[in-house]
Amino acid sequence: MLLTIAGVIAAIAVMNAVFPAVTRSSSALTTASSTVDERIRTNVSVVQSVGELDSGGSFVDSNSNSLFDFFVWVKNVGDVTVPSVADIDVFFGEPGSVTRIPHTDDSPSTYPNWTFAVEGGGDWEVAETVRFEVRFDDGCPGACLKSAGTYFVRVVTPNGVATESFFSM
Repeated sequence: MLLTIAGVIAAIAVMNAVFPAVTRSSSALTTASSTVDERIRTNVSVVQSVGELDSGGSFVDSNSNSLFDFFVWVKNVGDVTVPSVADIDVFFGEPGSVTRIPHTDDSPSTYPNWTFAVEGGGDWEVAETVRFEVRFDDGCPGACLKSAGTYFVRVVTPNGVATESFFSM
């Protein structure tokens, strides 16, 4: 009888120790599965990249902001809305000199920085295009420090999906 009671108590103790661990593991697997599903369904693609240089290599202030700008259009070609566009990472520069450019909310008065606009407004939903504007304050419109040549841009969504492009001006 005493052995039976000890066995029941031991079984209850084991269940109390194992059940919370199994529950946590199940919750972790569900979260991981949801994260992986969202990442698989997210996809973006650079469709066009241009800078404010004309064919002769001269500065053309196309938006009249007295800053030297590069424009990058990125299309949501995935199956989900891309959340938190302001939290995207933008890397930009000439090959061998690429740097992370902060969003204007993180660096409003220092350059370079970037801003965005969803073409058509609203959220960055499926099939929507976002125009990223990478802005430099380097003496424009007088003598811009940016020159004709090859540039690289990489856009990384908050969940780690990336697209990149080399382009020439």
